Amino acid sequence: MVFRLSLAALAACFALGVLATPMTVDYNTAKLFPRGPEGEPFQCPDPSGTAAAKQNLVNAGAQPIDIGIAMLENGCAFKAGYSAGNNKQNDNAELGVYRNNWHMLRTHCDHFKGASEGEWYNRGQEVHNDVALATRCQRQLRDELGLGQYFSLQRGGLGNQHLGEEYGKYVGKYEEFSKSHMNDGMAIYYNIASV
Repeated sequence: MVFRLSLAALAACFALGVLATPMTVDYNTAKLFPRGPEGEPFQCPDPSGTAAAKQNLVNAGAQPIDIGIAMLENGCAFKAGYSAGNNKQNDNAELGVYRNNWHMLRTHCDHFKGASEGEWYNRGQEVHNDVALATRCQRQLRDELGLGQYFSLQRGGLGNQHLGEEYGKYVGKYEEFSKSHMNDGMAIYYNIASV
């Protein structure tokens, strides 16, 4: 049997091959992360690195909800691999492995209470680079605000708080998954609109 391909068919096969080439992921910056089919567990490309990063959070006091939020916000990286602020400034700046905004941190985390809005970058580096401090603040935020208000401020910031209900539903799914995956190389993905 002889197969003949036209030039157009050959070009199409080449294009599909190029498009199907696996994406290179830079886990140090966590700008991109792999995604399995929505709602299905998958093994991260660097399972031992993911397991170690999860264990680092657990050692800092992270609970399943914290592991879930870190996974939702950073995929398999489990660390703040984005630049402080994440292209936002002042009270809207996102900081740390949980991507808490500066307003939440400076008004509800004991370590930052009394800090001004303008201190977001210099003081924010502390939580951005320290998972133990980030985890301690995370727990204080949830305890002080309650989950509903926490979810609203976490997802919607100061201007779009109605997004919290949807965010909370997805956090629940990530938390449930994390209960049995606290220190392994597995992750899960749900498609949540970015803000």
